[in-house]
Amino acid sequence: MRTYSQRTVTNACTLVMCSSVESGLPGRDGRDGREGPRGEKGDPGLPGVTGQAGMPGQAGPVGPKGDNGSVGEPGPKGDTGPSGPPGPPGVPGPAGRKGPLGKQGNIGPQGKPGPKGEAGPKDVTSLRQQVEALQGQVQHLQAAFSQYKKVELFPNGQSVGEKIFKTAGVVKPFAEAQLVCTQFGGQLASPRSAAENAALQQLVIAQNEAAFLSTTDSKTEGKFTYPTGELLVYSNWAPGEPNNDGG
Repeated sequence: MRTYSQRTVTNACTLVMCSSVESGLPGRDGRDGREGPRGEKGDPGLPGVTGQAGMPGQAGPVGPKGDNGSVGEPGPKGDTGPSGPPGPPGVPGPAGRKGPLGKQGNIGPQGKPGPKGEAGPKDVTSLRQQVEALQGQVQHLQAAFSQYKKVELFPNGQSVGEKIFKTAGVVKPFAEAQLVCTQFGGQLASPRSAAENAALQQLVIAQNEAAFLSTTDSKTEGKFTYPTGELLVYSNWAPGEPNNDGG
C-alpha cells in the first residue's frame, strides 16, 4: 500500500510527494497481496502563488550579418511629384545632313533702283581727261573771244582760218609798230601761206602805205625767222627783196 502526503511551499506550485510504505503487510507466500480498492478523490489543493517577472537581462552582442534575402517584388508606382525648374540647355548637336534643294520660287517684283555709286578708278581717269579737254576748249574760246574783242577796236580786218589781220591805220617804225600789236594781244603779221599773204596785200593796198612783216634777220644776217625763232615756212619775195631799205 502507498500513501500520499501533501505540503505547501512558499512561492511555488503545489507538489505531490510519493513515498513507499514504511511498514507494509507481508505478502502471502512471498507474493504481493491484491490491490485494495481505490480511495476517494481528494479535494483539490490550493492554487500556487504566481511568481513575479524578473528584471530583463542585458542585451547580448550583435550577431554576424546574415545572408541577403531574395529580391522582393517591385512596389506600386508612386504618385507624380511637382515639376521641377527647367534644366540648362544642352550642348548643340552636330549639324544634320544637307537636305535636297527645294523648287525655285516665283520671281519677286522689281525693287527700287539704288543710289548711284561712286565712280571707279577708270571712271575717275576718264572724267579727269574730259575735264582737262574742256578746260583746254574753254581756254581756247577765251583766247579767241579776247582776240576778236581786241580786233573790233581796229577797222578794216581780214580773217583767214583762225587768224585775223587788222591795221591800226597809223605809220610807225618797226619797234613801235610791234609794241602796238603786242598791246592789243597780237603781233606783227607773219604770212605762212598764200591765202594769208593775199589778205595782207588787200589791207596794204587799202591803206596805200608800206607795211612791216614780223619776219626779221636781226639775229643772223640773211637768216629770216618768225618772232618765235622758227625759220620761215613760206616766202614770196619780189625781185630784189629783201633789200634792207633804209635800214
